[in-house]
Amino acid sequence: MKKFIVFLMSAMMMVSLVACAPTETKVETTAPGPGAIASTGGASDKVPDPNAEPMEIISVYSQNDDATGLNQAMDAVSELTADAMADKLIEYGVLEEGTKVLKFDKKDDGTATLDLSQIPEKGTADDILTLTAVGNTFIENFELDKLKVLVNGKDYSNNQIKQGEGDYLEYVKNYKKIK
Repeated sequence: MKKFIVFLMSAMMMVSLVACAPTETKVETTAPGPGAIASTGGASDKVPDPNAEPMEIISVYSQNDDATGLNQAMDAVSELTADAMADKLIEYGVLEEGTKVLKFDKKDDGTATLDLSQIPEKGTADDILTLTAVGNTFIENFELDKLKVLVNGKDYSNNQIKQGEGDYLEYVKNYKKIK
């Protein structure tokens, strides 16, 4: 009887060792046929399209609904340029359709000069919001300390805002509540 138990225990150990041994997984290397379902809803469907154009994520500031401050929105452009920023500001209603960047000069000292063809004048305190939206958008995205805004080569001014030779815009941290 002892021989039978030893034989049975040996057989059970052999079976358990074979069951725990690692096995090779088979990987299918052929492409699925035309009748196969392409989307499985898994992680492989979330792989970015290798043919997609790379995009730059930007912040765009625009007037809020009650005209007391600004909203910040995240958007994307194919290339970070002054023209792309102006186009986004037009899209968000900050600048008027047809506004062009005449010149954008970024210096190594953290300052830049932006010369636009026009800035809408509303004749109200909204002009401050417009100028702040332009300033915050350019300052943040181009990592500037200060921005000089010109209109057709001249310092920006209207009935409420008079900018002189040494006046620069700085980033407004409390943009949500300006007035």
